[in-house]
Amino acid sequence: MGHCKNLLVLLLAIFIMFAGCEKDEIEQTDNLDPFGILGKWKLETKTINGITDSSNQCCDYIDFKTDSELNDLKGEFMATGEEYETNGAFELNTLNNLIHFEFDNTQKSYEFRITDNLATFTYFENNQEVIEDWRKQE
Repeated sequence: MGHCKNLLVLLLAIFIMFAGCEKDEIEQTDNLDPFGILGKWKLETKTINGITDSSNQCCDYIDFKTDSELNDLKGEFMATGEEYETNGAFELNTLNNLIHFEFDNTQKSYEFRITDNLATFTYFENNQEVIEDWRKQE
């Protein structure tokens, strides 16, 4: 009878030990995470051919999110402002510091730089150099 009690206590201890163990789940992160692009950004300044205008940037936002594929440098974005909302996809080319946007049958590529909480996009539109500074909101 003593052996049965010891066996029962041993089995109960083993059960408690296995029931108390949690699986260590490795949280997968998107390849975009290290580049700091993900999140919501607000347009701070827009410079066209060297002339900066920060007065008209009250309501322009862009929100970069991951897509379903974690192992690439692609994601989705939503840009909003007064009288517009644009949804599309983006892809980072980190070797050339380019960001490619696809939306509404349109493709655009901008040079990009992210330092601290500031993203700078540089591109040409109508033969004019445009530099946009976006401040990270969240």
